[in-house]
Amino acid sequence: MNQPKANKANATLHVIEGHLPVAETVSRLKAALAARSIPVFATFNHAANATEAGLDLRPTTVVVFGAPAVGTALMQADQRIAIELPLRIAVWEDEAGRTQIAFTNMQALAARYDLDSLPAIPKMQALLEALATEAAGTQ
Repeated sequence: MNQPKANKANATLHVIEGHLPVAETVSRLKAALAARSIPVFATFNHAANATEAGLDLRPTTVVVFGAPAVGTALMQADQRIAIELPLRIAVWEDEAGRTQIAFTNMQALAARYDLDSLPAIPKMQALLEALATEAAGTQ
């Protein structure tokens, strides 16, 4: 299994390298979400948006998704966390042509709202890691 890269953002962001092009990685991510009956609320193709604005950007997509029952439970504990929800995973092509996949470190995020003791947090982290790994083509 591909482990999150050690980098300056590692405390708040997990980044793993994918083995497939961005478009295929995003398709695999959406399929993994569908297989778990987790709704996708939005997909932002930043590269396409950049092109429409007359700008260049390597492939960069953000998929926004979540389970309303889980998110609602977090917001019931502290409504400020609403600014962090729904969950999202970013997929992009870096300057070397490699696909990168990033998602929030849920433990660090929850700690900012004193919610790190909630049992849903490690489950959410495990889900994000599993989704990213499946999308990356490492399994």
